[in-house]
Amino acid sequence: KEISKETMAAFSSEERTRSFLKVQDGCNNFCAYCTVPYARGNSRNIPISEVLEQARKIAESGIKEIVITGVNTGDFGRTTGESFLDLLKHLNDVQGIERYRISSIEPNLITEDIIDWIASGTKFQPHFHIPLQSGSDTILKRVGRHYTTEFFADRIDYIRSVMDPRPEDSTKPFVFFGIDVIAGLPGETDELFEETYSFLKDRVRPAFIHVFPYSRRPGTVAAGWKDQVKDSLKTERVARLESLCSELHSEFVAKNRGRRSQVLWESDVKDGLMGGYTGNYIRVERPYEPGLVNMIEDITI
Repeated sequence: KEISKETMAAFSSEERTRSFLKVQDGCNNFCAYCTVPYARGNSRNIPISEVLEQARKIAESGIKEIVITGVNTGDFGRTTGESFLDLLKHLNDVQGIERYRISSIEPNLITEDIIDWIASGTKFQPHFHIPLQSGSDTILKRVGRHYTTEFFADRIDYIRSVMDPRPEDSTKPFVFFGIDVIAGLPGETDELFEETYSFLKDRVRPAFIHVFPYSRRPGTVAAGWKDQVKDSLKTERVARLESLCSELHSEFVAKNRGRRSQVLWESDVKDGLMGGYTGNYIRVERPYEPGLVNMIEDITI
């Protein structure tokens, strides 16, 4: 299928400091619970040259941070023969853009080559949003995910090994991991849910858990399975995971306290305070100063 500029949404800006740039659409994975391949079609992307054209327009507008988005962002290049890593390298050279984030990337698509390059000293921030969906290998296999919990944990371990501060370094911040989890997928027994809970709490300990209750989607394979989980049980599991998220996020912020980072100050003001995010996605605030909006400042967390 021919790919044109109309295939992708134009970039959008939520404010003066950050823009979302869509580089990919569609998905070929056909996970049992998901309607995306049916609704959005096969994985496809615009050429790197067109992405760079949009990135330069964003830079010309004065915005300093770009979030790279897509339905399956790491699958970039399927229709043009280019690679996701080549895209990142070209974007890194765009003048005027000082920070990049990857909105979400599948664990099997964030390769060691990508990780090593990001860690080498680039504009890409120590912030990863990686979907897990379940911490049970039984559930992962059943719904058609392309990895195991061991693979997932090894990928997190590798990122930490090359990007987290070494024990003797008391100033470098820790890497932020946001992880997606679906509570109450069909067939998720109490025992299998506990596998997910323990995997998150005892093995990977992310900075944040994006928790979603499973929603039965007509036309998907999982919608026809007989072992659906009761809504009341999904609600209980969501609450437990959200409580765990609060615990883990507080721990993450605490272990970064006193470390050096950079914050991009945003234009929003509440109660006389302005806010912004560090490179590793910790929200910080300070008294409002108009001259600091859209400025990157060195701070101690």
